[in-house]
Amino acid sequence: MQHDDYLVWMDLEMTGLDPETDTILEIATIITDSELHTIAEGPNLVVHQQESVLAGMDEWCTQHHADSGLSDRVRQSALSMQDAEQETLDFISQYVKKGT
Repeated sequence: MQHDDYLVWMDLEMTGLDPETDTILEIATIITDSELHTIAEGPNLVVHQQESVLAGMDEWCTQHHADSGLSDRVRQSALSMQDAEQETLDFISQYVKKGT
């Protein structure tokens, strides 16, 4: 059921901190009500990236994402950025009215 007062929370793991030059590796989404009670947890989506994208990460991201296993999951993923975007929007649209 859609509501106009639900909040959308997104956690992104990226190749760096600059949204203009870095790219998304993983997307997690949670929907809460205005009291911050969890309504729904969305899919945890790991987006495939080319090796050249991973090679462009700074030292901190390279080490952190290797230690967590994210880099390997990115390499193994078959999910495109476009498909991850669509899955995320489909999830959100189940709970939140468009334009709110």
